Amino acid sequence: MKSVQKNLKKIEEHGKGVFWTLACFVLFATSLYVYLLNTTSENGARWGKVEKEISSRGANVSELESRYLSLKQSVTLKVAYAKGFEDVKTVRFISTQKVGAVATAKEI
Repeated sequence: MKSVQKNLKKIEEHGKGVFWTLACFVLFATSLYVYLLNTTSENGARWGKVEKEISSRGANVSELESRYLSLKQSVTLKVAYAKGFEDVKTVRFISTQKVGAVATAKEI
């Protein structure tokens, strides 16, 4: 009987510390849960905004690509001559010795 009373006395002495430790842990875990839940909801809202922005920019890029292709197809020789393009009368090439991996005995 005395051993049971000693055990109860030890539990009473340490019970307050254990209770407050567990209470603080539960409070911390609850606060962490609420914070993470809030962060998750905010990220979901941001993701929706980003998806809208991506789709609008994709549409803008598509429009610019179609304009580019239409302008590219509208360039003809007639338009080039009208803008001042002239054909080359004489073709000139730069003559140099080729430097390659294979060389003949006379070149070395």
